[in-house]
Amino acid sequence: MLTKKRAIGKSLSAVLKAVAVAVFGTILHQSSLFDQLPIGSVLSLSLVLLVALQIRIASGFRSPNLFFAIAILGSLFLFSQSFGQDKMIPANQAGFIWSYGAAVLAFAVAMWPRISAKQWRGNSTAR
Repeated sequence: MLTKKRAIGKSLSAVLKAVAVAVFGTILHQSSLFDQLPIGSVLSLSLVLLVALQIRIASGFRSPNLFFAIAILGSLFLFSQSFGQDKMIPANQAGFIWSYGAAVLAFAVAMWPRISAKQWRGNSTAR
């Protein structure tokens, strides 16, 4: 029962982290340095990658990462809708990079296989 509570807690924590990362990235993704370097997109996508890796390392299973990726995708979908007002993620190059890049990074970390140290070394006999 303790592991089920732990899994639910980690999954809920991953969803909350995803919403926070999506809000931060949505606010920051349009920023640029000297009108040429898209520093906002770089920082936003780096944050998605680092938080997804942190969730993957901290939990021993994939479900929190899947919840993180789905929550990122859902949040970005909601932020890209107009609902009668301005869109938070416009349909420009930075918007596409942020929305597709965040989803791809989150799902890539969730689906990446966990390789143990024994598997990493392989069966080589060289020392």
